[in-house]
Amino acid sequence: MILTGTLIQDIRYGARMLYRNKGFTTVAVLALALGIGVNTAVFTAYKAMVARVLDARDPGRMVNVALKRDSGAAAANFSYPDYESFRDSVHSLRSLIAYTVERPRFSAIGGFVSQRIAGGSGAGRLGLRNSSVTANAEFATAYAVSENYFQALGVAPIRGRSFESMSLAELAASPSVLIAENYWQRRFAADPSILGKTIYLNGVAMTIVGIAPHDFVGTSIAAPDFWLPMHLEPMIHADDNWLTEREHLFCRIFGRLAPGATIAQARAEMNLQGDRLRALHDPRSESAKPATIMVWPGSPFPLPISQYPGLTLSIAFIMVAAAMVLAIACANAGGLQLARARSRQNEMQTRLSLGASRWRIVRQLLTESVLLASLAGVLALLVTWALLRVAANFASEALPADIGTLVFNVRPDAAILAYVCGISLLAALLFGLAPALDSSRSAIISAARGSTSSARSRRLQDILVAAQVALCLVLMISGSMLIRSSINSLTMETGYESKRVIDLELQFPESRKYTASRKSEVIRELRTRLAAVPGVTSIAAAKPPGNIFAFTATVALDAAESSAHNMHLIRYTWIGPNYFQTVGIPLVLGSGFSSLAGREPSIIVSESVAQQLAPGQNPIGKIVRLGPTDEKLRSTRELTADGPSYQIIGIARDTRGFDLNGTDARIIYLPLPAERLAAYPTLIRTQSGAALVTRALDAVIASVDPEVAATASTLDDQLRQSASFIASTIAAAVATAVGLLGLFLALMGIYGTISYIVALRTREIGIRMAIGAQKRHILALILGESTRPVVGGLLAGMLLAVGASRLLHGLLFGLDTIDALSFAGVSILFLTIALVAAYPPSRRAIHVDPSDALRYE
Repeated sequence: MILTGTLIQDIRYGARMLYRNKGFTTVAVLALALGIGVNTAVFTAYKAMVARVLDARDPGRMVNVALKRDSGAAAANFSYPDYESFRDSVHSLRSLIAYTVERPRFSAIGGFVSQRIAGGSGAGRLGLRNSSVTANAEFATAYAVSENYFQALGVAPIRGRSFESMSLAELAASPSVLIAENYWQRRFAADPSILGKTIYLNGVAMTIVGIAPHDFVGTSIAAPDFWLPMHLEPMIHADDNWLTEREHLFCRIFGRLAPGATIAQARAEMNLQGDRLRALHDPRSESAKPATIMVWPGSPFPLPISQYPGLTLSIAFIMVAAAMVLAIACANAGGLQLARARSRQNEMQTRLSLGASRWRIVRQLLTESVLLASLAGVLALLVTWALLRVAANFASEALPADIGTLVFNVRPDAAILAYVCGISLLAALLFGLAPALDSSRSAIISAARGSTSSARSRRLQDILVAAQVALCLVLMISGSMLIRSSINSLTMETGYESKRVIDLELQFPESRKYTASRKSEVIRELRTRLAAVPGVTSIAAAKPPGNIFAFTATVALDAAESSAHNMHLIRYTWIGPNYFQTVGIPLVLGSGFSSLAGREPSIIVSESVAQQLAPGQNPIGKIVRLGPTDEKLRSTRELTADGPSYQIIGIARDTRGFDLNGTDARIIYLPLPAERLAAYPTLIRTQSGAALVTRALDAVIASVDPEVAATASTLDDQLRQSASFIASTIAAAVATAVGLLGLFLALMGIYGTISYIVALRTREIGIRMAIGAQKRHILALILGESTRPVVGGLLAGMLLAVGASRLLHGLLFGLDTIDALSFAGVSILFLTIALVAAYPPSRRAIHVDPSDALRYE
């Protein structure tokens, strides 16, 4: 009871002291709020995206299913026959569900008015989406799910019914879908008569029988437009074998544990059944090879987080950066607290003389620190939630439309509130404990010796300033290097024409009338008409340079011998006539395919491949043999580089695509057979710019076949949408934002600390000036003492930045591990800014009136 009363007294006294020192309180709360806010934002984003559970009742009982092959490769997709086998034989899972994503054409009847938006969102205008060039087709996002999907997740429609209440015969006779409430409101203005209406997906009539709950994402991170029973997939694809082909891996599997069952039991059962199923697959396919079934707690991620090393590195980088910002904020507040405590020496000495113990003073100072951190935590929570809402809305607009409506829940919950409370308390201890111990010790020493200054306190203050500077410098140097890396990736020499070449992708309706011959006829006619469009200089059939690395082959220069030392693993692609002319890749030696028509099988290699196969030699005329590394391709319709020997007839200049480190420069080009030209994208080279030709594409496609849809983007746009470039850009943006925030906090600390020091040394400064010290000497003294910890922090920060740059080496493109420009430039910039921050309070010292200073108490 006595302790409680004392605590209340401490809180009241602390609140009065903070109120009396509004300037100190405002600066300290702002600094701490920024540090706590950054960490809260990172935790909230991690919880909402990386650690999110499935959208289901009792999600802790849900599990994911994937597999890992003996080669180390992981796969998340299964065939529907395999899913059925698992569903019917694994008893430790009460329910097993399957799901896949579709992007069907959508049309509505019954008086519905299309609200299709042209031009895209603000994020689309930033180049985050491919540009659609056809206005004659509308697409919807549909999740095709097993009929027990909603029942297994424990979610019911808000209106109507779901699929488990319908038999397969009923679904076949009356194809039905559920519409998401988000899409119902956005597309149909929440029409109350939506149930029973008919829509068309890929030309197939579907009846809307229910409305899924608002923001319901199920086993994904986005809400689709429609939910489709998986047994209707063959109808929208016009393919009777869609669900029966065991080699067709297209669906992900999730399960709900049976009562009393564990993940380990489910994993054992799944692996036992998986061993039996491999014998049913084509012996040449990947699915027939040994693999281990992985079962882990339910998550929208296709694979466990441990299977994404790049993501793990990025998460670790962001968390460390956020922790560094908190440390800077705590050092900032600690320096201010220490300077303020030095100004309260008389108060502490008085309390000691009245019988207060050192622990009592420490507790009082810690109570004030906790109050400061609590105020900062409340402010941080409000600001963080608002900023994350804005970020979530922007991310929802920025992501491609084919994933649906992103649901990013950043509403504060018990876990977030507990995190804020915990990190606020941690911050209070970090910035409050050392100043409280030091100032209480100084008060005891001062009371004994009659001194009002403590060299120990000044050293601790210098250490806190140096720590802020060091941590801030690490963040700024890392951000500078990542920015330069991002700029390098933007301006890199690709080795081909990227700005004036358009990649045109066609999408045919899922209709039986569009046979292979019909598609080939449409594509040939389209390419003929495109060649006549003003501004088009050449056309080729091939995958674009930045998107040709799906397949690799083992390559041996001597076909008669295939020992391990002369085998090479090299990427390859198939190209049609005019490819090198269209894309702008020059041949540095030899001839192209067109001039050697009718000869034995031939290939063209890039410069790096020529050097790899025949170092220091001319490889023209040499014979190589290629074998595919993915046996699964042999049982599909995909072209494989296999079989005959090939003669090298030309060497093309190296190109650089999505891999910023240049490892994708090693390419082998094979001539695309004439009968396969229609199966590959169309590359269009324009004369001056792609914009005019892109605008003309819609009319040309409609004149050939108005039912064909298409998307087009320049090769330059594709490079900027690649995973490597986006990762580099996001890392640069995060590091820059955090670095600037750290700089702001460090400068606040330097300015506030020096201001307090000048105020505390007013009497000393007056005495110096009274006995003849010049103003410039006083200014030099204050600036010198102020910049000494800054310089020490810069040296320590540069050493830490060397280690950070080595850890970030995988994200840096075109830079040495120690980038001299970033290290020197950022350090000089920081020192300059620190001097600017230190100058105003230092200059105030030279205007102290000696007579006033001698009377200062």
